[in-house]
Amino acid sequence: MTYTNPVIAVKGVDHGDPAVLKYNGMYYLYHTGPRDVPVYKSYDLVHWQPCGSALSASDEPDHWAQIDLWAPEVIHENSVFYMYVTGAMRKEDGSADDEIRHIGVAKSHSPEGPFELAEQPLTDEWSIDAHPFKDEDGTWYLYYNVRNETTRGPGGVIGTGNVVDRMTSLESLSGSPALVVKPEHEWEGNKENSFFWNEGPFVLKKNGTYYQMYSAGFFGDDTYGVYYATSRVPMGSGGMDDTSWKKWGRGKPILKTNEACHGPGHHVVVKGPDGVEDFIVYHGYEPGENLPERRVRLGRLSWEDDHILLEPPVTGELPMPRKPDFDGRFLTDPARINKGLASCAFDDYLFETNVALPGGSCSEAGGCLAYKDENTRLAWALNRQAGTFTVSARKEGNAVYIEEWPLPADFDYEAYHTVRAVVSGEKVSIRIDSIEVAFLSWSTGGKAMVSEDSCADYRGTILTELQR
Repeated sequence: MTYTNPVIAVKGVDHGDPAVLKYNGMYYLYHTGPRDVPVYKSYDLVHWQPCGSALSASDEPDHWAQIDLWAPEVIHENSVFYMYVTGAMRKEDGSADDEIRHIGVAKSHSPEGPFELAEQPLTDEWSIDAHPFKDEDGTWYLYYNVRNETTRGPGGVIGTGNVVDRMTSLESLSGSPALVVKPEHEWEGNKENSFFWNEGPFVLKKNGTYYQMYSAGFFGDDTYGVYYATSRVPMGSGGMDDTSWKKWGRGKPILKTNEACHGPGHHVVVKGPDGVEDFIVYHGYEPGENLPERRVRLGRLSWEDDHILLEPPVTGELPMPRKPDFDGRFLTDPARINKGLASCAFDDYLFETNVALPGGSCSEAGGCLAYKDENTRLAWALNRQAGTFTVSARKEGNAVYIEEWPLPADFDYEAYHTVRAVVSGEKVSIRIDSIEVAFLSWSTGGKAMVSEDSCADYRGTILTELQR
């Protein structure tokens, strides 16, 4: 099976700055809009169904988001969906005031919205392109774009740069941002070198190194592309003079204009349906259209040691995102889920499920990551009464491992939480909501399963064989 780019292309619509949320096995995509943020959904990242408007601009006379709803990005935490979005105020003629742009947050209880805008923005200064990032210890950071004296480009020419700030909550910042990247090279601006950009941040972490991918060049033409910088810390201590982040290849692009796409950039990275493949979702101009409208494109992200590789745009067919070996994303009956899991026995695999404890009386969920028999098994449990996530292992009837991780005081048991385990090379890594809670050795094999004698609700369950 194959697909071709772009994956979303509606004539008359600019699909700039796309972002994707994966929730309970379904994907939701949002992009920039003048007065509304559209939302689409997909089960495979290729076929997208429009679902109307997720967010509308405010009609209040002094609101910060009256027009130009740019670069929306959505996360889910404890039953609430948070959209980080840019808004502008209107001038008397109805157009956007480019001097008064701010990032802010909107909330909803559904990924499709409607989202409700906060009364106040997150920052006082000019800011766009907010990207929330949750580190492995549970700390949240917000990367975003500013335009001030520090972010000027070569020759002191006006420019924008990316900064990062700690989030004191999902609706507030500490107010002390640190610099990440700013324009340093002539190719990071427009063709006239009258304006420079480093914008559109997205952060990955691998082997203790943070990778901030960003876009540079003019977003309106073929100078735009994707770059990255690295750091050993998510946020340096030097404020706007910080130098913790270093640009890869002295500012060399990893995705740039070619005959298939002009101005590719402003992207997010998301796991494919199999939970293993990484994909970049980005915008770009179609060379044959000659329209000021960006289209949504999909490409693979891979690694060459510690270097990011992005699949270049092509006009031809590409392999579809891989499906998991067991695809129980839209199954809810634990017995049917376990029947499918039992048919997939691998030495190395990824297991993922989203679990909720509905109602106050539902107190526990769990299952096995590797079940051989009652005497030899690797199990997990989410316990409301104890307030813990527990990983335990037994071999031949003997307890060989137990780890209890205390859950945060504000942990919402009725919300869906992602349990993800990677079993590879006799090592097992177990995470809940992206936080690693256990890492141990396990060499006896076994099958994955979820508890059938629990009132818990399981969604988005998958199992994928890993290739060594």
